[in-house]
Amino acid sequence: MYEIEDISKVEDKLIAKYSKWSKILLLILVLFSIWVVFVAFTTLVLAFEPAWSLLTLDYWIYVWFVVIVFFVLLALFFFFNYSSVRKKRLEQEKPKPEFIDGKRLHVYTYPKGSEGGIFSKTYIKIDDNNILRLRALMIPPNEIWEKKD
Repeated sequence: MYEIEDISKVEDKLIAKYSKWSKILLLILVLFSIWVVFVAFTTLVLAFEPAWSLLTLDYWIYVWFVVIVFFVLLALFFFFNYSSVRKKRLEQEKPKPEFIDGKRLHVYTYPKGSEGGIFSKTYIKIDDNNILRLRALMIPPNEIWEKKD
């Protein structure tokens, strides 16, 4: 299984690669659309021969439609591939549930969000499958490590 750092690096590479390719594909699509509009203008307004541009206007429109569908499918592939890598990273970042003797451990700290110091730990059986660990702050960190003048 990949480590979180490895998946993060892969995710960053995919962002860079897919954004570059998306810009290139968008540029190609815009240029191709301009070409199709130019062919339509010269064929319909300026009355050039229908096949002056190797294909007739109908075929250019068909090709334009196929190119758009291809680029949309490619963009969807980029999106879903990136989403799956991101989902894996987010799943690995979630904390894994702790178990004691096959029972799920739920932890509650009072005061909420306290870090450092000395805590008492009290285990309370909730039911056959769950245990609650109460962590209560007994001595705050500023009392342990007082500043000396």
